[in-house]
Amino acid sequence: MNTPSSVKVLLVEDSPTDALIIGEALVDISEFEHTLARAESLREALTLAQGTHFDVVLLDLGLPDGNGIDTFRRFRQVAPDAPVLVLTGLADISVGLVAIQEGAQDYVLKREIEAALLSRAIRYAIERNRALTALAASEERFQLAVSGASAGLWDWNLRTGEMYLSPHFREIVGHDEDELPNEMRAHYAIIHPDDLERVMLALNAHTENRHPYDIEYRVRTRAGDYRWIQSRAQALWDASGKAYRMVGWILDVTDRRRAEEALRASREELQRLSANIEHIREEEKTRIARELHDDLGQLLTAMKIDMGRFERTIESKIDESASQALRSIYGLIDQLVASVRRIAADLRPVMLDDLGPIPAIDWFIHEFSARHGITVNAQLDINEVAFNRDSGTEVFRMVQEALTNIARHSGASEAEIEIAREEPFCVVKIRDNGRGALPDARRKRKSFGLIGMRERAARLGGELDVATAPGEGFSLTVTLPLAVVEAPEADDSAAGAVKH
Repeated sequence: MNTPSSVKVLLVEDSPTDALIIGEALVDISEFEHTLARAESLREALTLAQGTHFDVVLLDLGLPDGNGIDTFRRFRQVAPDAPVLVLTGLADISVGLVAIQEGAQDYVLKREIEAALLSRAIRYAIERNRALTALAASEERFQLAVSGASAGLWDWNLRTGEMYLSPHFREIVGHDEDELPNEMRAHYAIIHPDDLERVMLALNAHTENRHPYDIEYRVRTRAGDYRWIQSRAQALWDASGKAYRMVGWILDVTDRRRAEEALRASREELQRLSANIEHIREEEKTRIARELHDDLGQLLTAMKIDMGRFERTIESKIDESASQALRSIYGLIDQLVASVRRIAADLRPVMLDDLGPIPAIDWFIHEFSARHGITVNAQLDINEVAFNRDSGTEVFRMVQEALTNIARHSGASEAEIEIAREEPFCVVKIRDNGRGALPDARRKRKSFGLIGMRERAARLGGELDVATAPGEGFSLTVTLPLAVVEAPEADDSAAGAVKH
């Protein structure tokens, strides 16, 4: 035992004879030195205990102002941390046992007191009280950690199958205590069937081969949906190498898994788009790059800002601010995926050999109206202009870019498209009923859409004119020479002359 070299003893005894006997026994103890204070009543003992720390208290239960177990209880209320040895007579043994049940370290029969017995009882009382105090402090720390942790804690007894689940564990998996008993098989029951075997293999690999246990899997909530959790744990092994206990924690990683899935879908969509872009001429790649820049640049910048805010919040603690940052990031990811899918969908008609420009434009108008809720009235001379493949693609792209600009910037509810043959030109007119803009503002505005349309018109030897005013909408007219628009596929001289 690790007993102090000097022990402060409080003797609570009203009998001078018994006090003398106990004092002589203390003097004969050689294992430690002692200082002795004596109280003849419970009131005096309580006063001393409040002002002085004693290593051990020898408490007689029969005092002038206290009798039986009530004496111990009253002293315990005032000095709950002091180790108490109850002094009893032969008739009080049962009372001594009750005192031990209520927190006394031991009891000693007055008639049997001698130095060796008293020394052992005092040293045992001090050590037992120290162990119990350390255990209580450890339990308090554990409860504080459990209450304050963002993770759900679990403690599994592999021998009995019993399992302690912290309140936050139940909160994460979405079950109350009566729905999720403290046993491992109850937890197995809520694991997704597709993940159960993987979890079992990971547990066996850890308990039998001591492989690290760190796994993510899905659990079913009370509402019937599934959430992703990350689970880490460490087992304890006995002398024979058999695991007998396993302690771990879980974290809800559903939001992170959803973000990863959204990013994966975005990457796949970008890969498919990139594969299709390889088959498109260089000027088409330039247009797509511009549109990607215009659509996604701001989203990616905002994502970077929100992710930085999220990481700074995570460094402190997981709270509502972090949750708001996550929700903002997921919204931006959704917009990113939607934008990539829109661009991929808009490319589809150009890649279909059986679609000419007019059917492709008609298809795009239908998709555009459904997507943006803008009514588009179209007058297309389907048989009057014999577009070749290149000119048809350019006209389709100009219509596509013009409608895209209307959806982004005009605030219009209606638009009109007219494609007509007016010798010696093909005339494309696009108008909307949006907010319009000042002419000076229009000239200063560096719009990728307008730049792309002017380049396309120039490649076909044509011109593009824009008319707009505040409150009067936006009007765009493209005039293209029929000689280039209808030039045979095999004869690129006219277009080539224009390009160079």
